[in-house]
Amino acid sequence: MKKNSDPRQTLPLRFIQFAFSRFGPVFPGYFGNRAYQLWFTTHRFKRPAKENAVAHSAVRSTISINDIDITVWSWGEGKPVLFIHGWSGRGTQVVRFIDPLINSGYRVISFDGPAHGESPGKQTSMLELADVVLALNERHGPFHSTITHSFGGMVLAYACNKGFTTASAVCICPPAGIDSILDNFQRLLNIPDSVLSVMTKKLYAHYGDDLDNRVSTLNNVNALLIPALIVHDEDDGDLSWKDGKAVADAWPGAEFRLTHGLGHSRILRDPDTVATITNFVANQ
Repeated sequence: MKKNSDPRQTLPLRFIQFAFSRFGPVFPGYFGNRAYQLWFTTHRFKRPAKENAVAHSAVRSTISINDIDITVWSWGEGKPVLFIHGWSGRGTQVVRFIDPLINSGYRVISFDGPAHGESPGKQTSMLELADVVLALNERHGPFHSTITHSFGGMVLAYACNKGFTTASAVCICPPAGIDSILDNFQRLLNIPDSVLSVMTKKLYAHYGDDLDNRVSTLNNVNALLIPALIVHDEDDGDLSWKDGKAVADAWPGAEFRLTHGLGHSRILRDPDTVATITNFVANQ
């Protein structure tokens, strides 16, 4: 990861990295508990001007899930296409896809997950995000297609095995499983192995020893019989493109596209990638 060009490298983050690397090996219990809390804590990045414009043009509504008022965004008319953002993402990140999909005759629906975007909260989990996706399926589904970014791919795969219905799917930079996310989390915060061990023991004690099997993207896609396109960038500094390839290999009949030079986030704004995905959705 090129930390000097990473927008997440704020002063508070650098302080956390220093604390974990310097004091974590000495106090693994304390810092393991701290890491556990940070695992569920999101960060809201500033919404750029382009996204502000589409936020103002959207039909905005809310849906109450687990006593949380979730912000839902909608643009256009026609068959619904759902966008699921990644961790610390937001629904308006679908901005580059809106006009192409509307022009192809689709209605674009997205949402801000709990503790994301304009939805309240400071912490959440994949399971809560999946609850939102399942509730949106009841209200707006079945979906013609679902487009996900990053962590959203894992959410989609899990939700599909809980009854979510979509005729096709596109996963951009998906993780293969919880180990990939843990690796990125450890690298981002400079967490020593001894601290990560304390954290993961607490995680599995709370959610069950089979957590990784239950939420594994690879496990959850291997019986999905819907057309799928997996797009991943060779220069992704958060989740290796090999994760995306593994997801495509596990998903029966899925197509894999490898991009170059776009990283983990800029891929959402790349015109060629947007065109490829829009064409895939329109041809299903």
